[in-house]
Amino acid sequence: MTEQFFKPEDIISIYTSEQAVDDGILFDVDIILAKQPAGKQFFLKYVTTGLLEQGYWNNRCNKGVLTSEAYISQTCTRCEELFKMHKNNKPCLDRTLNIPNLTDLLNQATRIFRKKPVDDYFVSGIIELPSGQKQKIFIAQNETGRYTAMRPEEY
Repeated sequence: MTEQFFKPEDIISIYTSEQAVDDGILFDVDIILAKQPAGKQFFLKYVTTGLLEQGYWNNRCNKGVLTSEAYISQTCTRCEELFKMHKNNKPCLDRTLNIPNLTDLLNQATRIFRKKPVDDYFVSGIIELPSGQKQKIFIAQNETGRYTAMRPEEY
């Protein structure tokens, strides 16, 4: 029997993980791991985009046009300058996941998760980022019953 901490009338608002995915705060790991065997789900459901910003994206210049401007970028370096200049609004950078780096993150998270006591909903550990730097991460259970990997400041 699950203990209920709050009654429905006590809750002021709810912000679901699905809303956080729509807002770009969480990344749904199931998109990448769609080919899992039936009935077997990976323990992670989400990774925060803040954690993914630590070297898990590829930024590629798609030589696009910034909104309301006729300037077509000539080089990726110039694209990055425009990206910063326009406060990240409609950049000409095309973001894709770096699959080898993401796979490494998922493997490291799995090693940390295996150390979690069976009856606990939270674990932390240290991973090595693609840059070689060490990063502490938290892995906490979310409302889906699965887990979210994040940096401590995102908890």
